[in-house]
Amino acid sequence: MSKPADLPSEKSSASFWHSEPSAKLIGHRSTAILPREVDVVIVGSGISGASVAYHLLDGEKSGAEKQNVLVLEAREVCWGATGRNGGHCLPMFYEHPHDPSISNFEYANFLALSDLIAAQNISCEWNTQPGIRGLYSTEEVELAHIAVATLQQNNPSLGAMVRVVDTTEDLLKLGLQVPEAKGAVITDIAARLWPYKLVTGVWEHLLSNPALNLQTNTRVTSLSPTGSGTWNLHTGRGNIVAKKVVLATNAYTSHLIPQMADLIVPCRGQMSALVPGSSFSGPSRTTTSFAFIGPNMDDYLVQRPQGKGAHLMFGGGRSFGPSLEVCDDEEVDANLAMYLRTSLPKLLVPGDGEGERELKAEYEWTGIMGFSRDGLPWVGAVPDQKGVFVVAGYTGHGMPNAWLCGKSVATMVMGDDMDAAMEKAIDEGLPRAYLLNEERIARARSLETVEVQDEDHMFKAEVVAQGKTGNGRV
Repeated sequence: MSKPADLPSEKSSASFWHSEPSAKLIGHRSTAILPREVDVVIVGSGISGASVAYHLLDGEKSGAEKQNVLVLEAREVCWGATGRNGGHCLPMFYEHPHDPSISNFEYANFLALSDLIAAQNISCEWNTQPGIRGLYSTEEVELAHIAVATLQQNNPSLGAMVRVVDTTEDLLKLGLQVPEAKGAVITDIAARLWPYKLVTGVWEHLLSNPALNLQTNTRVTSLSPTGSGTWNLHTGRGNIVAKKVVLATNAYTSHLIPQMADLIVPCRGQMSALVPGSSFSGPSRTTTSFAFIGPNMDDYLVQRPQGKGAHLMFGGGRSFGPSLEVCDDEEVDANLAMYLRTSLPKLLVPGDGEGERELKAEYEWTGIMGFSRDGLPWVGAVPDQKGVFVVAGYTGHGMPNAWLCGKSVATMVMGDDMDAAMEKAIDEGLPRAYLLNEERIARARSLETVEVQDEDHMFKAEVVAQGKTGNGRV
């Protein structure tokens, strides 16, 4: 049985994405002393928390309608999973082909991010490019054919953006090594980006709003009801009373809501920023968002711009080191690091025909994901805890989901009638399957635990081909 998550570790491994920190946000505290009472507290400042704040505070609301918002971050802004991820946004339209609302939502989320970046002029290396998911077992290829065919039947417009290839000629054209790769799924819509700069761009935009109070290095250690319909948040700098609380805490959610420990389980992933060498430079550079899926394989890759280092941002290899139920992102596993430095020449066709045996790592780091028991994000009001909301549990697939999940929670926070607010969020595109409610909790607990699913390598493609939900990987 899963135990509640620990708090984020005080120290953390050095992520490449933090190599150019925001001068406006490092150590930022809007006020020297914490306010004692606020309308809304958001715990967490990654992409989910940024979205909730943005949709609560930005736009055309009058001063009377805007609620004062306090954001509490245990470390620096965007120092958790969003600031440690793979640097890509790859919607997986065929992951849930029996529920078109999910693929539609991921597509809408992708477009919303693109529009946000353009509207706010956020410099974050956002670049649209195709996505390729290399498949390394015949079973994965067969399941992909079934899932894509189902998607094309149930959601033809998005299905037209996805196709499966499994011939040697086509795989070599994609740059995948054969015979190791058995097939691939190509998605027309994907992007690479600098995720930390995206999120800090949003926070920098919001800093001028007087209704926002942003407090870094302020750990929320516990959450308790006051007895009068409000909530106490306990921190090392004092307590805060809030009318409403949003936990944008992903893997760490169960530290504050222990009853969710079996629903969102921490899982450590590892990343590297590799120096490309001649095999992946110039005309040989990669121009797609890659994922590599197979037995004991769940890896992902994008390459940064040519004139800015062209780093190969490569992550995965979880089977080579400790992962599930690990909350500490300070350590970097040596075996896993070696795997990441040596695997790419075996996965991709080297541009010069030879390839290096081991690539040099400029940065190696870890980050903590939140694995959901049913493989879907948890979005909404916590049952029996009126005024507390969760937006978390992305199972390593947060970038194609989190921005609009945060918007949906903001809709609920602003609503007076919770049932009506939830229906409004669904009308605006939130998949009903994402809602946090008693019925879904019961269904999720009828599935195997996250630990058992992970041990059995129950990849999403397998369960969705059968029309079920289940834990997955990206």
